[in-house]
Amino acid sequence: MSRDSAFALGTAVKHLKYPADIKNIEYNNRVYDALKFLKEAEYLPVSSIGILLGRSRGIAQKLTVNMWKARLVKCIEVATYSTPSMTFKLWINSDSELPRNANEACRLAVLGAFYGRIKKEQPDLEWNLIKSRRGKIKKYACSEMVYLVGEKKEKNSLLIDAPRRGEKPNLEADIFIFPTLQEAKMFTPKGKRFTTDIILMNKNISYSNLVSDPVE
Repeated sequence: MSRDSAFALGTAVKHLKYPADIKNIEYNNRVYDALKFLKEAEYLPVSSIGILLGRSRGIAQKLTVNMWKARLVKCIEVATYSTPSMTFKLWINSDSELPRNANEACRLAVLGAFYGRIKKEQPDLEWNLIKSRRGKIKKYACSEMVYLVGEKKEKNSLLIDAPRRGEKPNLEADIFIFPTLQEAKMFTPKGKRFTTDIILMNKNISYSNLVSDPVE
């Protein structure tokens, strides 16, 4: 049986309320760097924070918990549909809105995972989160990454979409993040590139192999 993604489909979300007492913490480089990445990405799973800081998941977890207790970041706990079922925490920039539902939280977590892998290799990359909109045409959150290319360092941009299970891809996107390879091969539009939750979470997969060639 092929491995499923823990972020494929959210089922419930819980906003973790701050402890009554505010924790005093030292504002060291790790704290400043974590806050800088969260300000740009807005939503990050702890594994991505660890990658960006060059630290283990355990160290990143301890750091983010202390930052949360100091009320520097927000945190939600998300239950997901997977086998076996699981929950994960999503760390949120203090000025950003909470996700509207569990599935949006899964989408934002995966966009954050993509940001973590790409930003680590391209520090000058700019990341803009485009929030979901309500209306007759429902558009989900996606991200725009802006990077420099060529000798003249001209700016180029790509739109990143992360459809969760059952959601329709945004055909305007350039790169799609699907939960699994099977879904990516089935639903990626021709001429577009893809990656998957499973690939992004596997640190043994090199940066050069994160995103596929255009689908023929």
